[in-house]
Amino acid sequence: MKKRFIWAFSVLLLSFTLAACGSEPSEPETVELPETVSMDTVDEYLFNEDWQFVDLRNFDDQMADGWVRGFEIIPFFDYLEYTDILVRTNEWTYDGNQILNESALRALFDEDKTIVLMCAGGTRAGFVKEALEDLGYENVYNAGALSAYDGDHRVFGDGVYAFDMPAPETIGDLPETLALTDDNFDLYVGREDVQFVDLRNFTDKMSVGWHSESTVIPFFDFLEANEILVRNDDWNFNADTILDEEMLRSLFDEDKHIVLICAGGVRAEFVKLALEELGYDNVYNAGGLGDYSGDQLIVPGECPNLDDDDTSNDCG
Repeated sequence: MKKRFIWAFSVLLLSFTLAACGSEPSEPETVELPETVSMDTVDEYLFNEDWQFVDLRNFDDQMADGWVRGFEIIPFFDYLEYTDILVRTNEWTYDGNQILNESALRALFDEDKTIVLMCAGGTRAGFVKEALEDLGYENVYNAGALSAYDGDHRVFGDGVYAFDMPAPETIGDLPETLALTDDNFDLYVGREDVQFVDLRNFTDKMSVGWHSESTVIPFFDFLEANEILVRNDDWNFNADTILDEEMLRSLFDEDKHIVLICAGGVRAEFVKLALEELGYDNVYNAGGLGDYSGDQLIVPGECPNLDDDDTSNDCG
């Protein structure tokens, strides 16, 4: 009797199994997305793991003005533009040329999720929305401004927090070329990783003037006079012109960006070639001081251009 019961149960179980295997798979439930998402309605979707909520304001804005729980911070100015991922080239008009690092942008914004963007007024959110849609993202919303939010997840800031990001020129790589004629030449002044070298003689410095950040290492009166680096075929550089490699290395810091200045660029180019022969990677021929029109020019007998409140340099 017991064996007959087990056999009957097995047949019944098998019939259920076959029926289940033969049935059509159920269609995944389709979630209909809203036409718009605003700061008035965003609470309906917050904390949904299939959505990504992004606040494009800077970190100091978040600490000063507050934020909405559930939004992650990806600053437009202090990160996307600052690190050359997505930059403005025509004010806030997006035309497809502003994405400089597509892979980084894709890594930040999850294409498999519904993305909700917000900022201080909606402009940054609209700009990033256009960029993502240009990459093929389908479900991106500009929810607008933080000030429009009156939900339950607002966190208020202290109203005074401020943080100034260092200018990219003070921490990033120097451009491929750098010349005294460039309007942005002085953006790199004061950096500890840049060595400005004036190759003119001391008499030229005292008669014509000099760039305030430059250290004078005269080509004629020092490098050649002491047989460190000499010309043996006019200004045509060859490896034999380096007579004292150890001394040359001690004068020019290989761990820094080296910016060379002279009267017209010839000496600067000659020394640049010599340093590159020794393996230096970041050497610039900035050209002649006569081409410089910035604020860092010091002329003998004249005070340099100072800020109105700078009284530290009394050159009377």
